[in-house]
Amino acid sequence: MDSRDVALQSVMPTVMVPRYAELEELDTPGNRILMAENGVWLEVCHAWLYARIPVSLPLRIPVPYGVIYEELRFGFGKLPKAMVAQFIEQARVRSPNECAAWGVWNQRTDSWKLLMLEERSVGTDHIEVNLPTLEEGEHRVMDLHSHGLHDAFFSREDNQDDRGETKIAGVIGNLDKPEVTASFRLCANGVFLPLPFESP
Repeated sequence: MDSRDVALQSVMPTVMVPRYAELEELDTPGNRILMAENGVWLEVCHAWLYARIPVSLPLRIPVPYGVIYEELRFGFGKLPKAMVAQFIEQARVRSPNECAAWGVWNQRTDSWKLLMLEERSVGTDHIEVNLPTLEEGEHRVMDLHSHGLHDAFFSREDNQDDRGETKIAGVIGNLDKPEVTASFRLCANGVFLPLPFESP
């Protein structure tokens, strides 16, 4: 096999799900493709996340693979509502311009911080930011941005930006109203999984 193919497949290996034994979960950071009787799945492991997500329907032919089920576990427990509320307040101050922030989880201390991102260019319908460097043990879990006076939704540009990343993305809109609108999703290597939002 070409060495380039070996390198590519080592980054994203494909695993056949056993029929008569338990699948050993991925326990080191990375991604795998899982071939199962009930379809093709993406498996993702990070310090803060373990996920198995279906990405394709089962094959039409009989296959010698086992069945697996959807799984989504966060290493930090529940999402920090207080931090989202803090971002909403920051976004109200900056409205009608957009703003952006990261929700950073410290694995060693199991604590959170909201990191407002430095803006290179910003307006009522766009934002460009400088990305910060995190300390050892810190993980960017949430990627938040606001839509000022507009509804919360993921734009075509958001979809492109989020395509190759693993994170929770959130958009907050209608910041001129008492009740903001919000849209949250898990981004996992090109798969987008909607997440519920409970107003903080």
